[in-house]
Amino acid sequence: MKTVAVLYNPESGSGDKQSLVSELNAYLLSQGFLSEDISLIGTESGQHAFEMAKYATMAGIDLIITMGGDGTINKIAAGIYEGGASACLGIIPSGTVNNFAKALNLPLNRQEAMRNLVEGEERRIDLAKVNDDYMVSSLTLGILADIAVDVSQEEKRQFGPLAFLKNAYKIIRRNRNYYLNLVTNDAERQIKTKFLLITMTGSVAGQVHFDRGARPDDGLMSVYLLSDFRFWQVLRYLPSFVKGNFAKHQEVQHFRTSELSISQYKHRKSQKARTRVDGDKSQYLPIHVAVHPGAIKVMVPKDES
Repeated sequence: MKTVAVLYNPESGSGDKQSLVSELNAYLLSQGFLSEDISLIGTESGQHAFEMAKYATMAGIDLIITMGGDGTINKIAAGIYEGGASACLGIIPSGTVNNFAKALNLPLNRQEAMRNLVEGEERRIDLAKVNDDYMVSSLTLGILADIAVDVSQEEKRQFGPLAFLKNAYKIIRRNRNYYLNLVTNDAERQIKTKFLLITMTGSVAGQVHFDRGARPDDGLMSVYLLSDFRFWQVLRYLPSFVKGNFAKHQEVQHFRTSELSISQYKHRKSQKARTRVDGDKSQYLPIHVAVHPGAIKVMVPKDES
């Protein structure tokens, strides 16, 4: 029988995490798992989640289950990878957006998600390394990152995606440009842009068809840059955002690559660009992003592998 470690962040997402932990533990026991083979670990921070996942992987745990949002999944996936990547990642989606879970078509219903941990199968997916950190889903810079910079975890739990609207009008009206130097494996370019988006999967902000050509195991990341953006254009972009043809707009640049360096070639002190990775504040530029193909294993429904 497999050994299992359940890592969960009591402050991530919504709902009663302790009740969910107890329900999951009871389900695993009903499926023949032994109580001595199940460890339930409440994490105190993202760094603690990373360390526990790394330690559990190095200790030979077979299945590491997370019960949080994209930020928590990020840290645990990184820990599994740095611990040797022998453990498989299991996910009970319980964050605000659950973008990564939707990208892998994981069940959002908790009972179905639990069944997937037992009845699903392993699938290898890519990770990207961002300087010394990791990315499982997406990175934003510019308008999207600026809108989210002051949104707290409590606001995300209470209002969901609507929490980001409070800053949207102010940030869009500010109309800030970012002057970026982009270096890929075979090209270098300078560009003025309103925002940059990198996605590892076809899903962005929970919209699973955003990039219909992307797969979580294709060894590539998709990069989007928007050269112009006005408040009135939001409604114009929304249909293409949902339908997966966002790149059709003339002001959108799109390319795919396995490696990318980003720096600013011009900026004021107050305009140093900061990224957001998997929904959380991350590093200031410059950054180097590199895809690690098939880095970790994730439990997915059998008919989706």
